[in-house]
Amino acid sequence: MEVVTVTRRLTSPIVVGVAGAGQGDRALLWAARTAARTGTSLVVVHASEPEAVAARMAGAEIMAVSVVLEAEEEMLRELQERVATLAQELEISARVDAVRGSPVSALLAHQDEAAVIVVGTDAKGAIEEFILGSTSLGVAAHAQCPVVVINPGVDLDALEHGRIGVAVDGSADSRRAVRAAMALAELTGARVTAVNTWYLEIVNGFVLTEPGSREWAQLEADRRALVEEVLAPVRDTYPGVEVDVEVARGPVVMTLRDLAEQWDVLVVGSRGLGGLRGRLLGSVSQRMMRTAPCPVLVVRAG
Repeated sequence: MEVVTVTRRLTSPIVVGVAGAGQGDRALLWAARTAARTGTSLVVVHASEPEAVAARMAGAEIMAVSVVLEAEEEMLRELQERVATLAQELEISARVDAVRGSPVSALLAHQDEAAVIVVGTDAKGAIEEFILGSTSLGVAAHAQCPVVVINPGVDLDALEHGRIGVAVDGSADSRRAVRAAMALAELTGARVTAVNTWYLEIVNGFVLTEPGSREWAQLEADRRALVEEVLAPVRDTYPGVEVDVEVARGPVVMTLRDLAEQWDVLVVGSRGLGGLRGRLLGSVSQRMMRTAPCPVLVVRAG
């Protein structure tokens, strides 16, 4: 992602959770680059639970706790050096907040000040796996601010498409997702692709399978109209953002994953695209967080 000068700046910091030096580097690098692009500062949150880690690793032995604490101190020193180097390279303001306690709680403590919280899912070792574990899921499910999740398969150096994708199904969450996508596009100079997906539809008692039929054309026209209806009030707020509307047929996760090969960010609602009301995080959102080829920005309607 090329760092560019922007005319509009974020006024709130980007918050990123990192387990330690070398762990969560994708999340840290993406957050730092995005802070530079959007003219804001960076807050790096490092939360640790050495007693819990020791209990998992060595049966809660006192000696194991001291070993974990020593490892944590070394990781923190390396992390602070890494952040200082990044801040100097990208000419941004950055700080490291080191706390004892749950990573989810530590990150959620920043949700009122954060423009977005960024988390990675690239834990490799036993300690890091325990520390990160379900952090991304927990933060995405509970945060009131947008959350970006970056999985191990994301190649940050390939994110140069200048395009942001957003999944639109008409739900309250997807409407907020559209606003988030448009806001990010305005800040970064990207173009937005608003996508509605469908797979199995029954018309007049029959499964729709004929692409050239009148029923097929009507269904796609109706879905395109739904997307345009969601976009209408947002276009006026972001008149400089170019938007394309796409209606795509196929299983939703597979379809979005394929389309996301050409996007720098995929924006989804936390419970849209068929998510059950009351569920904290929809199955589609969870699966995209784990497998999307680009960062996934999760937003919720409240």
